[in-house]
Amino acid sequence: MASLNTFETDMRKLRRKRRAKRTFKNVGFIFLLLIIAGLVYLSRDSWLNYFDGILERAQGGSSVYQNDGELAGGNYPIDISKKTNTSIGRINRNWTLFADTTFYVYDPSGDIVYSAQAPYSNPIVEYGEKRTLIYDQGGYSFMVAGPRDQIYSKRLTDQILLGSIGPDGSVAIVTSTEKFASYLTVYDKNGSEIYHWADGTLITAIAVNNNGTGCILSSTYARGGTYRSTVTQLSFSSEQVILQTSPLETLGFALGYCDNGFWLIGRDSAYMLNTDGTVAQTYAYNYELTDYSLSDRLAVLVFEGIGENGGLVSVLSADGAEVYEVWEDAAVNDIYTDGRAIYICFDSKIDAIDRTGSLLGTAPVDTVYRSFTVLNDNLYLLGYRTVDKIEFSY
Repeated sequence: MASLNTFETDMRKLRRKRRAKRTFKNVGFIFLLLIIAGLVYLSRDSWLNYFDGILERAQGGSSVYQNDGELAGGNYPIDISKKTNTSIGRINRNWTLFADTTFYVYDPSGDIVYSAQAPYSNPIVEYGEKRTLIYDQGGYSFMVAGPRDQIYSKRLTDQILLGSIGPDGSVAIVTSTEKFASYLTVYDKNGSEIYHWADGTLITAIAVNNNGTGCILSSTYARGGTYRSTVTQLSFSSEQVILQTSPLETLGFALGYCDNGFWLIGRDSAYMLNTDGTVAQTYAYNYELTDYSLSDRLAVLVFEGIGENGGLVSVLSADGAEVYEVWEDAAVNDIYTDGRAIYICFDSKIDAIDRTGSLLGTAPVDTVYRSFTVLNDNLYLLGYRTVDKIEFSY
């Protein structure tokens, strides 16, 4: 007991010494600050003039391009107030609008090039570089549209689950049959069947490569209460599987090619896969994924439900650099990346940022736009009542 009392007494003495030492240091630090402040004040005439106009100089030397956000005239704005189920995209040098059951192609001046009927119950629009695929998810029909006319349309005997269109115009359609959960049929740019492949599990994502010679697809199954996905690479000239990854613990719903392999976007994780199918990078998230955009260089993810009004934009790079997270104080309505810049549409402005989140260009907008497409140095903006056009540079 005596030793315990001695220990407690020594500890009290040690604490008193430490408190006294901290107090002395704090008083000394405050005294030093007062001396420095006095010296700065006495020498103010020698340095104060340097700061005159510093804000103006900083703004003048900024690399951020301030677009005026002025709306184009002529045929714009284009009235869509009586149309529903609208989406906007691009095709070659024109922009496109899907509204109700009609697909429209507009030139940059806002004149209609042509229109085609797509009377589908649940239309899904997939935009390629030179062609657009429109299919009836859960239905039996699809069509392929070009920049000047409708290329072809088909009606199938099995229900369509999903579809994808490649840069060369090749189309991959996944259907559900009595024998297989997923059945893949590939059509060339003329609409001829060139490839078939059956999968016993559910295909949830597919992407066709640049030259239309192959594709990657994600197959998903449930085991032990969790979803797992595998990515398979196919060649349209071979019946053999080129590669198949090990199971990844996510429900994959988007795929894309990148410079060093493939992107897989899942419900709770995103992956960059090497060309041999191994995992190069994993990005796990607990937030609600609300939007994404993929290019050969970047994968951009949008999360909401984090704060009251804002969200998170996460940028993955194909070169394996660290994931950059950009916190936004406003909700993101739409996002798009071409690999060089990332365009973000908010209620009151549109920003372009680089992959590290640095602002490249911005433009104010007075109307809330739900979506947009980028064509040359113009943005075509889809609102609730109109389609507008603004010049945008960075």
